[in-house]
Amino acid sequence: MNARAIGMSANTRLIYCRAMNRLHSLPAWLRALLANFTLWTLVCAMAGLTTYADRFGSGDTRSYWEMTAGWWFGYAVMMIQSYALYMAYRRRPAWLASLGRIALGYLAYLALCWPSAMLGLAFRRCIKFDIAPTLANAWNYVVTMDKLEWFVEFSLLTMAYGAVVAFLLGRQRQQQDRQLAQAMLSLERQRLAALRGQLEPHFIFNTLSAIGALVRLDDKALALDGLSRLGDLLEYALASSENDWVEATAELRFVRNYLDLQRLRFGERLHVRIEGAHLLDDDIECPPMLLQPLVENALRHDIECHDAASDIAVAFGRDGERLNIRVSNPIRPHAAPEAGLGIGLRGISARLRLAYGEAASLTTRRMGDRFVAELSIPWAVRQ
Repeated sequence: MNARAIGMSANTRLIYCRAMNRLHSLPAWLRALLANFTLWTLVCAMAGLTTYADRFGSGDTRSYWEMTAGWWFGYAVMMIQSYALYMAYRRRPAWLASLGRIALGYLAYLALCWPSAMLGLAFRRCIKFDIAPTLANAWNYVVTMDKLEWFVEFSLLTMAYGAVVAFLLGRQRQQQDRQLAQAMLSLERQRLAALRGQLEPHFIFNTLSAIGALVRLDDKALALDGLSRLGDLLEYALASSENDWVEATAELRFVRNYLDLQRLRFGERLHVRIEGAHLLDDDIECPPMLLQPLVENALRHDIECHDAASDIAVAFGRDGERLNIRVSNPIRPHAAPEAGLGIGLRGISARLRLAYGEAASLTTRRMGDRFVAELSIPWAVRQ
């Protein structure tokens, strides 16, 4: 394709876009009126084409455009009727609330519009055959009309009614779907905000408890370092709470900082192993504050319950198009009961449903002498 053709194509698209913008800027009633008469004009154009093809047998010498104009004026009454029907149903959508009401509306439409539509066609025929366009002559033509013409008028009225009802029902369905989608989105956002509001104070409380332990030990240097780290953690927590997705590498960095802060409290008792972190270098994304509750749950139900050493193991793995995250900790005889039912794990499960639907999962189980929480999410790469 040469540059000139490309330029013409671009100009055509520009003209089309401008025309559509101008059309949408018109009042709704005027757009409906233009659409109604445009569709009827197409019907008249097809009718004119049929008449023009038969002109030689009937001796009709009119041009195609004259024949099409004749049909247009003959169907003008039905054009007005269909537009009036559209406006009536648009203002009274309750009339389309059930099949019974639609059927009654159809019968009323035929009863009211069929006689006037037939008269409109009759007046057009009177003019065509140079007959005085009086009501008496038009009615006489209606009475003597061929049965086929009666059937054609009935079919056109039925098609017009069906088209108007189908369009308005489809529009109502679109509006209902859009309103439902907006309501669901609003509800999901409220639920997500509630979950974040629930998780973040919980996280802050536990972190402050760690700082408080350092203060009680009168270790000012470690306490100040802990406060500095806490500031970094809170900055990330507040920033990420404004986003639905963050980089998984940022989540891991946040967890490392959190564990460093906890190590200030537990010292050499806390051992951490992180495996497979290189998998996150592919710009993987996940919901914010997803990993920290898993690690916090492991700490709370193990090392906080005794004075011995403990270890937290975090492992990342890829299974096809899924990212698996496993966090485990030792199980001791004095472990807290129902370790897998904490607020953090419940919050993660709820957030997974919001972010992934049924495509993600969180499972907890006992494997030998360790408690394992395993998270499986789609392998989502940042675009």
